[in-house]
Amino acid sequence: MRRYTFYLSVALLAFGIGLSFLTSCASAQEKIEKKSNEKVSNENIIEESKFKELLAKTAENLKGKTYRLTETIEYFPDRDANVEGITTKILEIVVPDKKREVEEIKSPTKNSRLERIWDGKNLYEKQNDGEWKKYGGGSSVGGSITSGQTTTTYRFVGKESLNNRTADVYESESLRVANKMTRTSQYRVEYVTKTKYWISEDGLLLKMIKESEVVGSKALSRETAIYEYDSNIKIEAPIK
Repeated sequence: MRRYTFYLSVALLAFGIGLSFLTSCASAQEKIEKKSNEKVSNENIIEESKFKELLAKTAENLKGKTYRLTETIEYFPDRDANVEGITTKILEIVVPDKKREVEEIKSPTKNSRLERIWDGKNLYEKQNDGEWKKYGGGSSVGGSITSGQTTTTYRFVGKESLNNRTADVYESESLRVANKMTRTSQYRVEYVTKTKYWISEDGLLLKMIKESEVVGSKALSRETAIYEYDSNIKIEAPIK
């Protein structure tokens, strides 16, 4: 019996040592893989100046191009539920000086459509199903103002095929922290914006998806932009 107990103790000790060794190996492997993944992630990070230079080149490459830009803005009060409001914007550019813009809004509180055409000389406008109106010219000014401290990270994701074109894919992630105030208190709000870019090998922006949310909220806003470079796009005056 004593001999049996001795052998059993030795076996259990050996088993414990083996188990400890395997656990240590697994832990070490996990740490190696984690460091490896962090290394790959860090290697893919791009400096802000280089990323902005990249986007500036895509904007520069648009000059002299005939193209169509379709933007879709979707708002989800609950990201796991159906979309509540959709805004669709279409911009067509025909070189050297023709432009067409369409904005269509569909939501529980508003349904509208506005179309504008600039034929190089005059501006034409049509609201909903109304008549076309002609103006001697026109322009639009837009912009946005944001407050708070923003931190943004840029990285290269890899290559993907998009509509039979090879594209370099990039991502940016911004965290904006703003302090809001009421009459009786002050609170902190964190905004997160993630944007993904598809850029062709010849430096043209093909697609962009931007998702914005507030930390702690289920609401989500998604903007999708698709560029089509088509020399067959035509823009003509709708009335004389």
